[in-house]
Amino acid sequence: MAGIFEVDEAKCVSCGACVRDCAFRALKMEGGAPRMAFPDRCMKCQHCLAVCPTGAVTFDGKRPEDSVPVKDLPLPSLESVENWLRTRRSMRYFAAEDVERATLLRILSVLGNAPTGCNARALTFTCFPTRESMDGFRRDFISVIERHRDGAKLLPRWLAVPAIRMRNGEDDMFFRGASGMLVVSSDDAAPGVATPLEDVTIACAQFEMLANAAGIATCWCGFLKMVQQEVPELLEQTIGLRRTAPFYAMLFGRPAVRYARGVQRDSYARIDFRG
Repeated sequence: MAGIFEVDEAKCVSCGACVRDCAFRALKMEGGAPRMAFPDRCMKCQHCLAVCPTGAVTFDGKRPEDSVPVKDLPLPSLESVENWLRTRRSMRYFAAEDVERATLLRILSVLGNAPTGCNARALTFTCFPTRESMDGFRRDFISVIERHRDGAKLLPRWLAVPAIRMRNGEDDMFFRGASGMLVVSSDDAAPGVATPLEDVTIACAQFEMLANAAGIATCWCGFLKMVQQEVPELLEQTIGLRRTAPFYAMLFGRPAVRYARGVQRDSYARIDFRG
């Protein structure tokens, strides 16, 4: 932890903002300047870097001048976010084109900022970026299912029948013909991981928002979760994911359907004010 918290004393005005905002009291003022007094308490949240008004704090080699400034940053309006939530659709028909890798890299890099419990940062983003890579995953998916079927446990009809249809080149109920898929997983055995499934879900939700902003359609792939429950070796054998690791998958691609309007679900919100 030595050297992770550095202060440019020429810029520091001794305001103590970083010390006050340190939730776990890892910092303290010494000789008029902040210091990392209790490194074992630091959760690497970078609040000290973000809150310093003069840009005096460098954290873990990350310089304040390389951060996005908050002042005058054009954030989306409440109305635009409301409209996005009302008009977002789960896409089940995708165009026959790949999403540009540069766009995917930009989105996935931003997901490093998605919140995680206790700032654990234990997420892995496994991406199948092209139709070719998805076709390979589909083949592996069918292969694992067929090997499992040859074992002692019989597969339920809801899984076996569409798997046979997909193997025969018919409709793809599981992956909807998507050109890409993102599997977000958490290393729940890593130190400090407190909310692995919630971390995964938050990252998926933020991926959907970023993807939609880039004109990329998405669909939450609940079928993969359901199949994994029936065939627990599936993701271990296809992507090397530990059988019990928390995960969720998002299908993505350019949309083949354009919706003309949102739907009306505001009345479904159960609101219970307690004061």
